[in-house]
Amino acid sequence: MLKTVDVGLMANHLSVHNAIIKKLELYASGTQNQQLIMILEQQAGLMKNHTNVMNNLLNNTQQSQVTLPPIPQVASHSHANYSPIGLEDPDIATDAHVTATAMANENFTSAQNMKDPQVKKIHIEMALQQSHIADQIGMLATQNGWMSHPNATAMEQTSSQNPLQENHNHMPVYNHTNKNQPSHLSH
Repeated sequence: MLKTVDVGLMANHLSVHNAIIKKLELYASGTQNQQLIMILEQQAGLMKNHTNVMNNLLNNTQQSQVTLPPIPQVASHSHANYSPIGLEDPDIATDAHVTATAMANENFTSAQNMKDPQVKKIHIEMALQQSHIADQIGMLATQNGWMSHPNATAMEQTSSQNPLQENHNHMPVYNHTNKNQPSHLSH
């Protein structure tokens, strides 16, 4: 039997998954960008897998070991039911990216609180899958100029680093010159 905390966290996830799946399917029908459609369908498919896996974990008559399937592979195709939804591709990609990132964080945070080792492991795997989808969307958005992350200048990096170094000069530094002897403090 699962602990109450595990059941509660998964019940909360399940209530959110169906709404997100519907949103992703709506987004996929609202764009004609093939790469974006494929990623959105992958994301919706993996969330359907996550829903099935959580239902199997919650099924107390489940006899076999529950495993998480890999991220679904989606073939390229055009949406016959394309219907503009009032959002442009950059908006769809941004929201899908935020959603995947939030789900990755939610799964990882939940896993840290879960008690059953199998449930914990599967939720960490779910977090990694969502993180992978977020990375794919981020790369697509960057390629299309929908998202950018400017590089810091050398001066900006240095000015960010110096206050940290100055504030911690009073801390001892451990030198590990010989692994067979104890560490010595130096100032």
